[in-house]
Amino acid sequence: MIEGQKIEAVRNVEAEAALIGSMLIDNRWIDRVADKLTPDDFFEALHGRIFAALMKEAATGRTVTAVTLKPYFHDDPALIELGGMGYLLKLTGDSGILLTAAGAIEQVATMAKRRRLIDGLTNAAMLASTLEASNEEVVSAADAALADMGDHDDGVVQISAGKAFDEMLAAYDEPTSGVTCGRISCIDEQLGPIRKHHLVIAGGRPGMGKTAFALSYSIGAAANGHGVLFVSLEMARGELMQRATADVCFDGHWGIPYDVIRDGRFRGADDRAQVREAAQFFKGLPFHIVDAGSLTISRLNMIVRRFKRRMEAAGQKLELVVVDYLQLLRPDHRCSPYEAVSEVSRGLKAIAKTYDVGVMALAQLSREVEKREDKRPILSDLRDSGQIEQDADAVVFLFRKEYYLRKALPDETDPNYATLAAALEVVQGQIDLIVAKRRNGVEGTAHARFHGRFQCVRDAA
Repeated sequence: MIEGQKIEAVRNVEAEAALIGSMLIDNRWIDRVADKLTPDDFFEALHGRIFAALMKEAATGRTVTAVTLKPYFHDDPALIELGGMGYLLKLTGDSGILLTAAGAIEQVATMAKRRRLIDGLTNAAMLASTLEASNEEVVSAADAALADMGDHDDGVVQISAGKAFDEMLAAYDEPTSGVTCGRISCIDEQLGPIRKHHLVIAGGRPGMGKTAFALSYSIGAAANGHGVLFVSLEMARGELMQRATADVCFDGHWGIPYDVIRDGRFRGADDRAQVREAAQFFKGLPFHIVDAGSLTISRLNMIVRRFKRRMEAAGQKLELVVVDYLQLLRPDHRCSPYEAVSEVSRGLKAIAKTYDVGVMALAQLSREVEKREDKRPILSDLRDSGQIEQDADAVVFLFRKEYYLRKALPDETDPNYATLAAALEVVQGQIDLIVAKRRNGVEGTAHARFHGRFQCVRDAA
């Protein structure tokens, strides 16, 4: 059977006709069908055009009938071939058509999904048959096709204001939910818990400690019982675990420096004992790592779905997904940098809503920061797209003045050296966590400590 025949087998034109007839007979069906289908979901192109005209006419508030649709199809050759207005009137002529409409909605929607799946997998198979496409492109094409077949709903909920108010009151009696770190309590206070469905962007220029902050936050959250999935696109899992081990071994004042763990040159039995203790700590932690050199947003969607199910089977609950970092995620299709970041940003927000998790995505900021005398980041520094700011429920910027003062520190013979060295001493180890956007709260700045030798972030002393 050729591809076209396979696609054609996944259709029910009679069900499509029944749906259109139902909407013309009883306009109350229009809203029910509009929530489930789009014109592209109809196999018969004419039915898709009729559906689009129905939606357009209904939006005016007028009663929709075969007669009111006539102006939309004055010169439509497909409708003329089927009998023109006679075909539209025929659709409303079956008195029993309403009885089949409910089942037809689901059938048309399911078949539309199946056709898109066949199209997508056929495209992936065609890519696989040519050496011009990389394995990564083939897998991404297949992932994009499969992502549309997810077992979740479309996320559209219709509810009365009264019922929504009752839900709000009932929520007051429930324990406060959301992910908190504990290790960096100042950001817990300033940002509040990262709640399910929320997208938090943690942005900064290179050298600001983004990965250290994300790891400290994630390990603290996991230690508090929150299931965490850390998606590392920049750093290999070995290096990530070396940093995480340095973080866990740090007791707030001292520990094992990161470079000692990285190079495996332990200073004695105490270091080895601490690392063994860290190993036991990690074994019981609901903290999981995805090591990927590159991911599309659809592939990430599937990974989150898989880990959510695995963790539930193990008696854990996935509550936080951390992505390091946003600009290394790729869209499912080739597009401009602006469109790519916009699609990824929307995809991360969709993942948060679909799987009832909070998402923290690290983000690189534009070089415009470096051109200003005041290097503190602002929202317009989010690189490539204003869509990130729009999708984010909160934006946290990481800023270390020490980093810039150290870069500007002149030679000791310079007359300004003493002044700059004194200024550097004041801000040494300080990291500002600037909450520049908080959808459900106020903005502000939390002051924490960046312990560079141990690659971790803690509360200020």
